[in-house]
Amino acid sequence: MSASGSDLSVRGLATRSGSFQLEGIDLDVGSDEVLVVLGPSGAGKTMLLHTIAGFRQATAGNVRIKGREVTGLAPELRRIGFVFQDAALFPHLTARDNVCFGLRAHRLSSPTKVDELMDRFGVSALADRTPRSLSGGERQRVALARALAFGPEVLLLDEPLSALDQPTREELRSVLQDLLSGLGIPAVHVTHDRDEAFILADKLAVIESGKLRQVGAADRVAAQPADAVVAKMLGWLELGNGHVIDGKVVIGGLAFDAQAHSGDVLVFYRPEDIRLSRDRTEQGLLFRARVQRIVRAVPLSHVALGPLPPITALVLNREFERLTLRPDAEIEVQIPQGSVVVVPDEARTNRPTALETWRPPRLL
Repeated sequence: MSASGSDLSVRGLATRSGSFQLEGIDLDVGSDEVLVVLGPSGAGKTMLLHTIAGFRQATAGNVRIKGREVTGLAPELRRIGFVFQDAALFPHLTARDNVCFGLRAHRLSSPTKVDELMDRFGVSALADRTPRSLSGGERQRVALARALAFGPEVLLLDEPLSALDQPTREELRSVLQDLLSGLGIPAVHVTHDRDEAFILADKLAVIESGKLRQVGAADRVAAQPADAVVAKMLGWLELGNGHVIDGKVVIGGLAFDAQAHSGDVLVFYRPEDIRLSRDRTEQGLLFRARVQRIVRAVPLSHVALGPLPPITALVLNREFERLTLRPDAEIEVQIPQGSVVVVPDEARTNRPTALETWRPPRLL
C-alpha cells in the first residue's frame, strides 16, 4: 500500500471535453476496497474513469497506483483492468480468446487462470462462441473475466449493469458483490443506480456536473448528506425550506433542530422511515395528516400526506389493510429524529422567516 494509505490515489484530477470540465477530484481507494461513484447521466463519471485509466489525458492532477506515478503513462502500462458499459468484446474472437486477449497484450500466458476465471463467471460452456451469440449478461461476464485475466492492480467498472434487463442485472449484481468483496485490489465502480451503489460500496462518492460533492464511508454519506444534491441522489425527499432562527427551522407546524446551521436551509427526510399509525405515540416528530393520494407499487407503495407539511411515506402493501389507508383518511404520522437532515440552501437569497419562505416540495 502507498504511503498515503491507499493503493489508488487521485489528487486534483481534472480534464475537459468541450465546455464540460471535470475538476479537482480527490479520491483514495485501499486494497480490497470498493469505491462507488454515483451520479446522474452527464455528471462526468465515465470521463473520470477514462482519465484514471489513461484513455483521456488529464489537464491537471495526478494518479498513483501503489505509490507509482502513472499519470503520464499509456493505458497498457498502468496495469488497470477496465469493464466497459457495453462489454466492448472483440466481435471476431471467441469468448475464450477475448479473455486471453489481456494476457497476450501483456505478454503473459496462463491457460489455467483463464479456465479458472471462465468457470468462476459461469461462461466455460460459452468458450467457443462469439460475442454476437451471447446475451448481454453473458457478454459482461466474459468482459469481467478478461479484465481480471492479466492480474491488474486496479479494477475500473463503467456502469457494466446499466444495459441489462432487471432480472439479469440483479443476478450479475450478486456476482459482482461476491467478486469485489474478495478481489484484493482497489475497485472503482460508477453507476447512476442508487440501490446498486448501496449494495456494492465500501466508500461512496457523489459527483454532479463534473464536481465531487461528497466522498466517504458509504453508510456515513448515506446518513449524512453534505448538501441538497447529495441528499436527492441518495433518496432523501425535500420536506421544505426555511430560515434558521434560534437554532430551529420551522416547516409547516413542525420545528427541526438546526444548531449547526444559519441562514437559509433545506430540510430532507427519508420516506421509507416515515411511520403511520392509528394510535398516538410519544416518539419522534408527530403530526396528524390526511391521505391525499395513494400510488400502489411492489413491494412499497407511495402514500402522499398533507396538507402541511406535505410528505410521502413508503408503506409495505401488507400494512394497507391494517391501517385502512384510503384517500381522505386521517392518520398519525411519525418522523423519527434520525430520519431528518438539514442542509444549507445554496440557491436562495436571505429571507426573514420560515413561514414566509416555505414552499411545498414535488411529491413522488
